[in-house]
Amino acid sequence: MVKKVLFVALLLIPFKDIFAQQDQGNLLTVYLDCRNCDSGFIRSEINFINFVSDQSVSEVHLIVTAQGTGSGGVQYTLNYIGLNALETLSNQLIYNSYDSDTGEERRNGLVRYIKLGLIPFLTEKEALSNFDVTFSGAKNSGPKVQNNDKWKSWTFEIGGNTYVSGEESKTNTNINGYLRARRITDQWKIQVNYDQNNRREVYKNTDDSTGEVTKSIYSTSSQGVWGLVGYSISDHWSIGSYMSGGSSSRDNIDLRFGGTPSIEYSFFPYREYARREVILRYGVFASFYDYTEQTIYNKDTEFLVRQELAFSMDLTKPWGSIRAGVNGRHYLHDFSKNRLNMNFRISARIVRGFSVFFNSYYSIINDQLSLSGAGLTEEEKLTNTKQQATSYSYSGSVGFSVSFGSIYNNVVNTRF
Repeated sequence: MVKKVLFVALLLIPFKDIFAQQDQGNLLTVYLDCRNCDSGFIRSEINFINFVSDQSVSEVHLIVTAQGTGSGGVQYTLNYIGLNALETLSNQLIYNSYDSDTGEERRNGLVRYIKLGLIPFLTEKEALSNFDVTFSGAKNSGPKVQNNDKWKSWTFEIGGNTYVSGEESKTNTNINGYLRARRITDQWKIQVNYDQNNRREVYKNTDDSTGEVTKSIYSTSSQGVWGLVGYSISDHWSIGSYMSGGSSSRDNIDLRFGGTPSIEYSFFPYREYARREVILRYGVFASFYDYTEQTIYNKDTEFLVRQELAFSMDLTKPWGSIRAGVNGRHYLHDFSKNRLNMNFRISARIVRGFSVFFNSYYSIINDQLSLSGAGLTEEEKLTNTKQQATSYSYSGSVGFSVSFGSIYNNVVNTRF
């Protein structure tokens, strides 16, 4: 209750610059853990606290996470965790930025909410005596939500891009386009995505004796549509259906389409996604394939059914974050035709000033049913224009960072 009263009463606080004149030791120390936001701008705009570069010496750990909203905007969740002498305090605010907001409006709004969320911690530092409070009525500077929404919560996006690179003997051209449509409410989630991708590589070869120039052209194209209809049953259960379709010259597919009914269970309430999310999902996917060339199993077309089970975890903690996932599937006509995908990422502060991260992905592949029976030429293997047989794929990275010196991190200098 106290937090809500403070939030309303201080909604339009004009923060004073007099805090910049105070001794650093008397200011609230904050460790900013900001994902997908302009941390430099935040530090430059809030000058009544000390931002520090080491969590272990801070009094507040501020975790800012962002999630896209159904209207195309961004929802920021601000979690304030008290540390050391303030460990008994905590706070959480939600800031919604609209799709119509400019980048400047979005980051200014976020800074305003960050300031408001610091109020309970500032009271412990006896700092509120330096603030003035003003109130200008029930004015709402953000867009008003109208009950007669003519779009019925639907949003649309169309885009594309092209990329060209080259040198004397090689030219590379990529052309991509997409279409997005979505409708997201508390009860329903509906999304449709369409993507078109084209890649073309041209190699020039010059005969040293005759000077004759020959060209080798390699190209791939793919298009795909993906859709989702999901319905919320409760804070933990959801049901829905996926559908997908498309074509791919690299994967030897002229046409594919299919869909699946699915059910999903969230071990924690969905509303806690910003701090912890553990999901288990099951579905049965039925699809039709029309192949460009006859496959290694002598198929020109076929109808396939597979079942899928996926587990995913995303945890954000004061010491770092963990993301992990396992996705398994197999075809019902032959259980030996299966695939298992695994991914894991951890970012953690081990001790003061020393952090590590580890990221890995591994896939066990036994379900390449669309491989061409005609085989691949050496050129197709080298240019990766046709899918090659493999029993696994992997990727990974590991790293660390060591920091020492001054813990204060307030100044932003953009020169050079």
